[in-house]
Amino acid sequence: MHKKRLFIGSSSEELAFAKRAKELLKNEFEITIWNENVWDSAVFRINQNFLSDLLKASLRFDFGILLGTQDDKVLIRGKEVMKPRDNVLFELGLFTGRLGTSKCAFVIDKEIDLLSDFKGISLARFDKRNKKSFDEAIEQCRDMFLASSDDEINFFPSSTLASVYFENFIKPICKHIINNGIVSESIHYDKCNVNIIVPKKIDEDVNLQFQIIKKKMNTKDVSIEYAGRPRNIIVDTKIENGTLEIVDFPTIIKGIRHSISNLLPGEFNKLTEGYEAILERELRRFITTIKMLVIKSGFDDIVQVNRES
Repeated sequence: MHKKRLFIGSSSEELAFAKRAKELLKNEFEITIWNENVWDSAVFRINQNFLSDLLKASLRFDFGILLGTQDDKVLIRGKEVMKPRDNVLFELGLFTGRLGTSKCAFVIDKEIDLLSDFKGISLARFDKRNKKSFDEAIEQCRDMFLASSDDEINFFPSSTLASVYFENFIKPICKHIINNGIVSESIHYDKCNVNIIVPKKIDEDVNLQFQIIKKKMNTKDVSIEYAGRPRNIIVDTKIENGTLEIVDFPTIIKGIRHSISNLLPGEFNKLTEGYEAILERELRRFITTIKMLVIKSGFDDIVQVNRES
């Protein structure tokens, strides 16, 4: 079973709470605490820029938990109050912005007065003197994360590219099949479906990658004219048990690699496990977004999305 990645941030003084949260969540998630220095999973690397490391981390992880404890004494409008460490609040804003409020939680000491800016953020309160209340707060986060949509539509490049692919190819093709069927070699086929093949991973040369897959499938080109296009399009087809199957290879996924490389700091090593994990997650989001849009439009009896076997 694939475990989603979860980041836990805290102040250095309250690492014990972060370690307790990891212990409670380790069965459901692959967890990294901010200070861990195991090379494959460390957030902050030796000789690296902290901001760059955080930007990379916000893309690497699927969920985030930030622990707000009474770390700093500040004066607000003449009143002394305790508040969380500034870096924890910064990380909260960064992860919430990247992941969304359903995938990032602020677990905060109930003695801390929150600013109105925190309205809308997922909060879980706990009593620092009561171990059980902290465990319950972490369990609330776990339940929220497990209940969140697996790979919901968001502003990551994968979802955007999948939506464009759906609107510009899948949707008009399905409408054409429903209204007209498809003619191939002078034979009219009313029974048609669309098989979208997604590769195991995104290589540097996506076009070559799909050409290799295509050669194994022995498809034939068919020209299709449909409304909204100024000229015909050529699709790959094959006949299976009297059904014409359109086989498509969404080369648009090359944009995922391009977008990720621009979102990440320039010094990020593209051969690292972390980089490949981000690409894999975005590929899953691409597939999930297409499936959601296909079902929403009522094309699920026509369209199948398959990962390269």
